[in-house]
Amino acid sequence: MKEENVHDLKYREAKTPQGNPAAPLTQLFRLDGRTIVVTGASGFLGTTVAKSIIESGGDVVCLDVVEKPQSADWDEVQKAAKVHSRNVSYYQCNVRNEQGVAEVFAKFVPLLKHPIRGLVSCAGVSDNGPATDFPADSFRRLLDINVTGTFVVAQLVAKEVVKTGLSASMVFVASMSGYVSNKGVDTAGYNSSKAAVHQLARSLAAEWGSRVGVPLIRVNSLSPGYIRTAATAEALKKPGMEAQWVGDNMLYRLSTVDEFRAPVMFLLGDGSSFMTGSDLRVDGGHCAW
Repeated sequence: MKEENVHDLKYREAKTPQGNPAAPLTQLFRLDGRTIVVTGASGFLGTTVAKSIIESGGDVVCLDVVEKPQSADWDEVQKAAKVHSRNVSYYQCNVRNEQGVAEVFAKFVPLLKHPIRGLVSCAGVSDNGPATDFPADSFRRLLDINVTGTFVVAQLVAKEVVKTGLSASMVFVASMSGYVSNKGVDTAGYNSSKAAVHQLARSLAAEWGSRVGVPLIRVNSLSPGYIRTAATAEALKKPGMEAQWVGDNMLYRLSTVDEFRAPVMFLLGDGSSFMTGSDLRVDGGHCAW
């Protein structure tokens, strides 16, 4: 049987834009009436994103592999939910476990006040070591969490979106390391996984942007540059590393996690209604030299 071209015109249709692009500018960053799923939600970026979604009017379902989020950060998220009268919940799950993630979705979806309209995939890990000695199992783990885990959750979110027939927006956190190799560290596996996240976003965007029978689902990736966090603190202890990282970008400094709040809200909200299959690189000009 001849395989048909799924991008043939008979399989494609123009979708109604997400929200109203002509709305007042401040509304284009709002997420009222929407539930957004955030993976890696107990991490430095995931917690910041969850709080920002709440501040933008959205409800949040937080997923992470740890049993409980860090108390101080989680307290800030809950405090924001109370101030803004939003709903926030937390569930433990491992994005590598397809069945386990599906079971978690089965628990929280019936409890939602508002339908799922978005995903921010922050779950990810890094590892480094000389490629000549780097274990294949460690390489597989990077791909399994950073790439397959992103796909597993995106697939489940898409299935829920199909049920409601509403539009949605997904943001996959990749890295500038998907474009370039990091100086001073051996991270072939990590870099490869983040390049794969870029391609996953493009591929899903192509499939879900105009497919007949599927609601509009925009999929973009976000590529941060170096961020000053507890996760990078160890690498920065290496003599000369901070000076090198700082000197490698055009703003001559490392970023802070708060500098990624607005980019993520832009990609989630209606202000980016004609943007899909793209990568938003926020790296201080590192890759533009």
